Amino acid sequence: MKALVSTRLAIIIFAVIIAFFGANNILHAKDMAVNVPSFLPVSKVMVYISGAGFLLAAVAFIIDRYAKIAGYLLALLLLIIVFSVDVPGIVRSTNVHIKMLYVTNMLKDAALAMASVLIADISRERSI
Repeated sequence: MKALVSTRLAIIIFAVIIAFFGANNILHAKDMAVNVPSFLPVSKVMVYISGAGFLLAAVAFIIDRYAKIAGYLLALLLLIIVFSVDVPGIVRSTNVHIKMLYVTNMLKDAALAMASVLIADISRERSI
């Protein structure tokens, strides 16, 4: 089944947003590294890796090549962020406003993960 123009446009807009997050990770890695859990080694490198993952997924979605695997891997990355950054931030935060920022980020990251799964499922490739 051929994708509608509106669906393709939505995927491209989603990819641009994901690319923004990737560029933000790379450009502000030092600031973002403080959110990486302590059990992960070299936190700044982890931020660079996740930024590269966001950028690669965005490219895959825009050109619709490897979009299926990119969608599933992006969803996995986002869910890892939910459970390793957002949920611990909610638990450890004592300030209600900071706690709500973490809740908002958790919901955003989970929604983006589910959108990535949808893009993977409708990509032109039929199998991984």
